[in-house]
Amino acid sequence: MRRFLCAALIALTACVGLAAPAVGQTQEQIDQAFLTALGERGVPVSDDAKALELAHQTCDLLNNGGTTDAALQLIQKAQKKWSRDDVVTFGGLALYAYCREHLPPAPAQ
Repeated sequence: MRRFLCAALIALTACVGLAAPAVGQTQEQIDQAFLTALGERGVPVSDDAKALELAHQTCDLLNNGGTTDAALQLIQKAQKKWSRDDVVTFGGLALYAYCREHLPPAPAQ
């Protein structure tokens, strides 16, 4: 679990191309930013619609009380060919784009 949270934070800080959803930003714009961020980080996505669905399923699981380990397992099961790094990156970006309330708090500076 700690690895996922750390990776999510790393993904968060690396999210230059995935800006915070702005007031008035459409779902389509958020989705496109998410897909672009996946591509920039080398996560192999062969079907954009399935990637978006998986990102929303990941957040749904967490929103319904699921654990980060369960979220990672969901992603890995859906994308068996992805490396652990791909799974963690996808998860961190999904949280950042769609359910930031599940990201760990930023460390105090």
